[in-house]
Amino acid sequence: MTLALASSAACAASAPATAPAASRPPVIDPSAEARALRLPFDAYKRSETDIERVERAADVLAGRCLQQKGYDRPALPAVAMIDAPNRRRYGVIEPLVAQRAGYRAPITAAEGERDRADRARGGYRNAAERAAAHTCLQDGTGRVYVHGADSPLLARLEREIFEQTRTTDLDVRAALGRWRSCMRARGQKEYADPLAAAADDRWADRDAEKAETAAAVADVTCKRETDLVEIWRRAEEKLQTAALTMHSADFGQVRQALEKERAEAARVVQGGA
Repeated sequence: MTLALASSAACAASAPATAPAASRPPVIDPSAEARALRLPFDAYKRSETDIERVERAADVLAGRCLQQKGYDRPALPAVAMIDAPNRRRYGVIEPLVAQRAGYRAPITAAEGERDRADRARGGYRNAAERAAAHTCLQDGTGRVYVHGADSPLLARLEREIFEQTRTTDLDVRAALGRWRSCMRARGQKEYADPLAAAADDRWADRDAEKAETAAAVADVTCKRETDLVEIWRRAEEKLQTAALTMHSADFGQVRQALEKERAEAARVVQGGA
């Protein structure tokens, strides 16, 4: 889930009431394993709960703005998000997801509930209302969003550490080698790593659904047999912890910005002006 608040007003009016069942992702809440997969940088990024609260606060402010312009639009309801920030970090890791969705990303029940609520309140009556809603949502987002809560430094370090562990960490490379051997033993292609398996062009063809499911199930099984996810997580944890120490002042400012944003979003959704 991304923080894409300002774009939602422009899209809502044209969204279809329903989508073909085959095109909708399955609803599967994160497993205990996925929820427990944590890294040090997680504390310096918005959680799913944070994003839901900020988006809802912006929506509340947009609704008040629209009322002042003579329009009435129901507010989005609160939903209880499940935080699993690294659920797909190392590819599919949950057997149920592999069995039901292959390499496709599922949605959570809360995300489905929010989507249904947004669709239920409908589109806009005319272009003027749509334009007003877009402006109001942008203004609301600007009031809730706190500069500094997004850290380009963190994003860069996270990418670099992930790539460093994937390509140069000896323990991770050894585990990936064992994972590849395990995949071959189960009749799968020679993939460089789980991310390459998930990105196989074959999965764009829905006629390959059975092959995709078989590959994803083998992938999860091989991750478990080789302990790949935990080995990779530990390698990243070590480097992320060192980065937090090296850039403690920068990350301290990020945490302060996040706390300020959380407080402002909470104030708005609880009825503050």
